[in-house]
Order: sequence, then structure tokens, then C-alpha cells
Amino acid sequence: MSPNVQLVLKKIGVGILDTLFPIRCFGCDVPKEYLCQTCLNIFPRRLRQRCPTCLKTTTPRGEVCSSCFGIHSLDGLFAASLYRSPIVSASIHIFKYRFIPAFAKPLGNWLAERITEADVALPDYFIPVPLHSRRLRFRGFNQSTLLARTLADILTPGFDIPVLENCLLRTRFTKPQIKTQTRKERLANLRNAFAITEESIPLIQGKTLWLIDDVATTGTTLEECATVLKKSGAKKVFGIVLAR
Repeated sequence: MSPNVQLVLKKIGVGILDTLFPIRCFGCDVPKEYLCQTCLNIFPRRLRQRCPTCLKTTTPRGEVCSSCFGIHSLDGLFAASLYRSPIVSASIHIFKYRFIPAFAKPLGNWLAERITEADVALPDYFIPVPLHSRRLRFRGFNQSTLLARTLADILTPGFDIPVLENCLLRTRFTKPQIKTQTRKERLANLRNAFAITEESIPLIQGKTLWLIDDVATTGTTLEECATVLKKSGAKKVFGIVLAR
């Protein structure tokens, strides 16, 4: 089948889907957008960033405070919004569990705006938190990778700062952290669950990295990933999430 015929068939298929399932904002039902600007404008902004280790000290951009410096691997965690907000949690849930990758663009745009407002220093690389291959096959996409691509496109047009999509691997299939009850259970659930690819090790040595994810609850996932990256020579690892 020629490329032209494939393109025509693809356009026909998209047209049929748009007719049967027209795109509408899930928040206000405005047509042609999954998440419109009006709804994005009511996303609450997290006005205070806290040290991800003690969760007590307010720091300008979510950096680890001086008292906690060196205790854990994660050097900071910037969370743009509050997961307890109904519209925020619903948006992220639809993005991930109703399998709508197009949500990455409006959510990523909004996150990029908050990062710019906070003047968070840009990294050498963007690194998405990985999904296990089993979950990736089921979902069809990694939401963290799509967010990382959007951030790279907006904050560094032309991807001047690369997204290392295959830097980290999830080596064990674990249950979602939200289903764990205690800190001990969360730590056990993710112990030895991540690894770094050999070809990525020389790239990240001495570099500042952003770990991109959609949500941080306790920060255990980001901390485990940061530990793997630091052991492989990363200089600084900073978490960036939509909400916490």
C-alpha cells in the first residue's frame, strides 16, 4: 500500500472517529479540546514548595533544605499543583486510565508555565519515570514520557535539551504506589525496581537531571529513581511533577 493511500485512509479513520466521538473538554464540554484553557485556568497553583525530605521547610523551588541536604538522593521536587483538587486529579486520571495521550499537551503546557514562573533552572537532560513493559503495553504510552516531550518542546524549542526516554528501566512489575498503605510497604514495593541502561551511564555522569512524572504522593518513586541515577554518576536529580 502506497504512503498516499495510507494517509488518505488515516484521514478517513480520524474523520469517522471525530464524528462518532467528538472531542470535547471533559471539564466544561466545549468542543474540539480535551482540556480547554478556561478549565486549565482554575487549576490551583501550589504557592509553597517544600523540602521533599522533611516536608516542613519551605524552599523557593522545592529544593532540599540545608538541614536535610545529603540524607536522600533527590535534590528537590517541584510540584505545580495540588492532587487533592478535583479537576486536577480527574484530569490526570483521565489522561492515564482512559488512555487519552492528547491530554499531555494541555497538561504539559500548564506545567511548563508554572516552571517558567518559578524560574526553575533547566537541566542537562529530561528523564521520564519509566513504566514496566507490561503496563506500557496495556496503556499504550507512558504519560511521563509524553509530559517530558512536551516540556522539552516548550522550554527548549527544537529539543535543545534531550529527553532520555530509555535511560531508566522498570525491572519489576509493581502495584501502583497509591495502593500501598505504609511507608515501609511503599519502600518494599519499589526496592530494586529500577535500573539504568548501560549506554546512558556516560551521558548522565556529572549532569543535572529532571525526573518527570505526573504525580508525587510520598516521593518514594522519584527517590528510588534518583538513587539509581546518583549511583551511576549524576550530579543533581530534581523531580518535576504536575501535582502532589
